[in-house]
Amino acid sequence: PAAANICCRNYASHEIPDRLKEIPTSANPRFFDMVEYFFHRACQVIEDKLVEDMKSRVSIEEKKKKVAGILQLMQPCDHIIEIQFPLRRDSGDYEMILGYRAQHSSHRTPTKGG
Repeated sequence: PAAANICCRNYASHEIPDRLKEIPTSANPRFFDMVEYFFHRACQVIEDKLVEDMKSRVSIEEKKKKVAGILQLMQPCDHIIEIQFPLRRDSGDYEMILGYRAQHSSHRTPTKGG
C-alpha cells in the first residue's frame, strides 16, 4: 500500500529474479530467499531516487550504470549466522529461540545486517 504512492521517473530497470517472485506469497520461504527478495524489492523502490539524486554532471545513462554497479556490489550476502538458544519462561517452560543475521558485503564497514 505505501509503495503504491511512490512517484518515479522510470529510470530503474531492476528486476526481481524469477525464482524469488513467489516469496511474498510463499507459506514458509527460506530465510536466505527472503533476504534476497527484499534486497531486490528495495532496489526497485530506490533506484530512481539514487539516479535522480546523483550529483554528477554525466548523462542519465551513465548515472543509471553507476547506480546499477553500486547495487551489484552490495547484493552478495557474504555471511548468514543462525543461532539458537534456550529461554526459560516465567511459567518454568523452556523454549528454543531461533535468530538470524545476514551480512551483505563489506562495501562499508562496520558491516550492517539484520
